Amino acid sequence: MIKHIHVDECHSTQDLLKEQLDSSQGKETFLVSCELQTSGHGRGGKSWTYQTGSLCFSLNLKPHKVMSFTALEIAVLIARFFETKGRSVKLKWPNDIWDNDHKKASGILVQGKDGHMLAGIGLNLFSNLPDFGGIYPEAFPFNRKEWAQDISQFILMNRYEDTDKLKNDWNSRCGHLNQEVRVFEGDEETRGIFQGLGEHGEATLNTNGKTVSLFNGSLRLT
Repeated sequence: MIKHIHVDECHSTQDLLKEQLDSSQGKETFLVSCELQTSGHGRGGKSWTYQTGSLCFSLNLKPHKVMSFTALEIAVLIARFFETKGRSVKLKWPNDIWDNDHKKASGILVQGKDGHMLAGIGLNLFSNLPDFGGIYPEAFPFNRKEWAQDISQFILMNRYEDTDKLKNDWNSRCGHLNQEVRVFEGDEETRGIFQGLGEHGEATLNTNGKTVSLFNGSLRLT
């Protein structure tokens, strides 16, 4: 049974989730969602840009059996959820979701805490900012609490047991498979053809005829 806590406003749903886990001593599964998130966390210390069409929520769950695939698994399951709604999206390594114009529509941040994985999910059902994408092309009224609950239930009910199937499902939805990309990690840049996920969820690139594996970084299309 998942315990759903929905608030009008918070700095970060992940921070609020951590507080709930501390108070319950980690014995419950929580979903935390909000109407307004003022200081959402992004990957690499970045922040999440909150918009009118944004949906932000966090939940604790068990890691995928290959722990490094956990965020990738959640991305696939979110994509599959929206496919049930007639919307298709593309996945971007390592933890983003693009709309069909290759604009960021969702980001996923997974952190470990006391044997739990804390998944923070920010997504734009629609976007009013030109630099960001949305799952839907136009604005519409929506209930954040219900959307967060429906997506979270779908994630929890459709977890992957088979890592190879997960990897294949991720690759089939990748928005930059077999395309030239640049991956930045600090001051280092690696350019090559994205070949898909490796056995630990790493990016594999064909660079000058050699396969290069990258475990961290920020990916951009060339």
